[in-house]
Amino acid sequence: MSVMYWRERKHYVYAVLAFIMITSLTFYLRDLPLGTFWASLLFGITVLAVFSSYDYYLFHRRHKERIQQVVPSVDLKPESAAEEDMLRLLDEQKAFYENQMKKVKHFDEDLTDVVRMWSHQMKVPLAALDLMGQTGDFTVDELKEQTFQLENYLDMLLYYLRLNHEQTDYRFTKVSLKPSVQAIVRKFAPLFIKKGLGVTVKGDATWTTDEKWLSFVLEQIISNAVKYTEKGSVRIDIFPEWIQIRDTGIGILKEDLPRLFEHGFTGYNGRRDKKATGLGFFLAKEVADRLSLSIGVDSEIDKGTTVTVSRTEQHV
Repeated sequence: MSVMYWRERKHYVYAVLAFIMITSLTFYLRDLPLGTFWASLLFGITVLAVFSSYDYYLFHRRHKERIQQVVPSVDLKPESAAEEDMLRLLDEQKAFYENQMKKVKHFDEDLTDVVRMWSHQMKVPLAALDLMGQTGDFTVDELKEQTFQLENYLDMLLYYLRLNHEQTDYRFTKVSLKPSVQAIVRKFAPLFIKKGLGVTVKGDATWTTDEKWLSFVLEQIISNAVKYTEKGSVRIDIFPEWIQIRDTGIGILKEDLPRLFEHGFTGYNGRRDKKATGLGFFLAKEVADRLSLSIGVDSEIDKGTTVTVSRTEQHV
């Protein structure tokens, strides 16, 4: 309040100080008796202090009246049990909407970070396509690889937006896992072939889950397995209660494992790979939580990584 008052009245204060300085300078230059000056100054300061105090009081009262006009204060005191219940309900509604606003704000902040990281990923295939267009030196396979990366990143952003939408529907049905996993492997077949990696899918099981969202989780894990494996193979084993994806890639540092699913965390290997943003595992964990699935990661540097997706609860 005092700061606001100072901002509105500071020009008057500066004017008074300037007047005092000019008056004192006049007395000094004309060699007038200073006793008269100091008596006049003391009287003027006293009058100014009284006037300023009264002016501040009026300013404070006007400010309070304006606030009450915009947000009137209502002191509700229940006079019956029914009114008390109604007030309790209003308080609960207020707390609910405040919580919703916090969620919206949190989602907005997360979305800003996700779009920033997503745009970073998009720059790589876009730059490659731009270079191809400028030089004309490219093959059909190279063009397909870059468009595949663009499509994959676009799908990732769309899934994130759907994931946080209130109307996102989950359709839990009995899903045969092997055909779903094989479909994902076929999607990444060009990358397996380009790197000369072997891939095996063994076992089968039926889960009651949402096939679309489960496929998204497995896609992120398999995509990372292919991305960070330069030689060897990727093996996918399906069991009644879990799915294991093993690769022979570069591995993950043990100190990075606890933070692997954090928003935007890339770890040592991710920092070494300038294209990494940490979105894949983060989104996979977000979806897995909603499907009542857990994701465990075990890894050893230069020997590979094993990711296990397990059922934690039965859906009926």
